[in-house]
Amino acid sequence: MTTSHQGLTLADLEWGLNSIQEARFALAAMYGLQVYEWFDCIGKEIKLIQRARWSSIKISYLLCRYYPLLCWPVVMWAYMGNHSSTTCAKVGKPVHILLFPYQCFSQGVMLMRAYAFTGRDRRVLMLLCTCYAILLGVNFWAFCTHLSMPPPEYFLFLGPMGCFPNYGSGVMAIRIGLSMLAATLMDLVSLITVLIYCKRQSAFKGGSLAEYFIGQGLGSFIIITIINVAAAIAFFKPPSFHSGLGIPLSVIVPNLIACRVILQLRRRVTLTPTELSRQYSAIVRFGLERMEREDESERDVWLMDSERATDSSPQDSIIPSILPRHCTVT
Repeated sequence: MTTSHQGLTLADLEWGLNSIQEARFALAAMYGLQVYEWFDCIGKEIKLIQRARWSSIKISYLLCRYYPLLCWPVVMWAYMGNHSSTTCAKVGKPVHILLFPYQCFSQGVMLMRAYAFTGRDRRVLMLLCTCYAILLGVNFWAFCTHLSMPPPEYFLFLGPMGCFPNYGSGVMAIRIGLSMLAATLMDLVSLITVLIYCKRQSAFKGGSLAEYFIGQGLGSFIIITIINVAAAIAFFKPPSFHSGLGIPLSVIVPNLIACRVILQLRRRVTLTPTELSRQYSAIVRFGLERMEREDESERDVWLMDSERATDSSPQDSIIPSILPRHCTVT
């Protein structure tokens, strides 16, 4: 195999060029998916999020929705544009740091969701915060430190190209893989926490909110796990220069799922006017039925008391009625 310069072969250069094209397609596809999700959910967002009062869950939704939507064009400019080696050396690390909050925001939503469902138990909060702190540390290590860029020889042979990091360097490859693993384990801990709480509280009943929480959490966990496994396979498969093709999936899709989770939960607990009217009617009907039962119960008690008084002292009930008013019973 022919060697180009400093150990780089023509096959490596050809593979690198193909990987760049694939990654560019993936970046564009992820932004298209974000825009589609935004338009698809904008009506629910206005009704359930923007009109609601400010809260931690509202802030989390806005971060999961609009941080990726606004920052991704910057990432696309850096990775899809054609830049020189000098430009990539300047902008490569700052752009890569922009990817750090992506998984942090989505996992924060899952943390608050599990904590709220378990009745705001402080022990659960400590467990989830510990796992979340580990996730933050791993992501900071993966996206914010010791970024390795492709050698200048790539730019000499391929010309201006995107400022992609060199995910083939051994330590960087391990860090990205651990970041994917940490996100998956965080989802698993949140799901197991909800399952244990439901079992202890006997809250798992058909049609209950607990069942909805578990079904929603399980579905989210399965989707994110499949994406992370697929990204890891694409990332760690040969050749030695790993492809970052799966990274856009692993950082974008969890945020879209987190937004869906928030909207579904808000919709679950927010009643429409029709549902609210039905609920009020059921409450009024239940109240009237209870009042009728209470009236019947009081009436029965009065009759029983009278009969009990009559049976216990018949003379007391009969004699006063036949004696003159001025007579007394001795």
